[in-house]
Amino acid sequence: MKKYSVPALEKSIAILNLIATGQRKNTVTEIHKHLELSKATVFTILSVLESYDIVKKNKGGEYEIGVKLYELGMSYISKVDIVKVAQPYIENLMKDTGYTVHLGVLDEGELLYVAKEEPDSFIKFSTFPGLRSEFHIAGLGKAIAAHLEEDVVDKILAEKKLTRHTANTITDNREFKQSLKTIKEKGYALEDEEGEIGVRCIGVPVFSGADGEVVGAVSIAGHTSMLQLETSETLIKRVQETAHSISKSLGSI
Repeated sequence: MKKYSVPALEKSIAILNLIATGQRKNTVTEIHKHLELSKATVFTILSVLESYDIVKKNKGGEYEIGVKLYELGMSYISKVDIVKVAQPYIENLMKDTGYTVHLGVLDEGELLYVAKEEPDSFIKFSTFPGLRSEFHIAGLGKAIAAHLEEDVVDKILAEKKLTRHTANTITDNREFKQSLKTIKEKGYALEDEEGEIGVRCIGVPVFSGADGEVVGAVSIAGHTSMLQLETSETLIKRVQETAHSISKSLGSI
């Protein structure tokens, strides 16, 4: 196969690779010296990348990976690898607990269900792989959001309204962000009749790679009469163990 060369693109990739390693100060001058590119070329490329949110410049003039590149990478990992890797784990979680298990990722500010394992029970959920939902009403969505950078959450909140579904739905941005801090501290998210009366879920984030980037979440869902808060400690631990196993399989330390 003929190898094509696009110098500007190759220089851009080299710059992104350097920034992504995080081993040095990524100022224009440092990048220029390390890659032996002209300052004008480095500045021009960085300016274009910054305009697309692929890189961002901090107050010290150093460049870091931007939210758009993170979103693209997360999209690939989530939709290609996570389902294949997680499948045996979520099957076991369903068998062990008897609850419906969901696997979800965040896509364009919305929760996207990518896998589901359901027991043979008279209680059925209308969820299915490919279904989209508002992220603030689901244990999956909140578990993921709790581990996103604050500016990413702020961007989603600026674009998406926190719609009320039940009396338990959090619709205030400040209150929602505070709840995310609590979720991060506890290590799990609880959806307590926030999207639908009678439904309760326990969601735990899934991470990938050595840097431990959040790429999705796993949850169990059940009717409130069966999934009771007073006896949920063992279930929470079981969901956390499953999420940890999936994360480990995705390369997270």
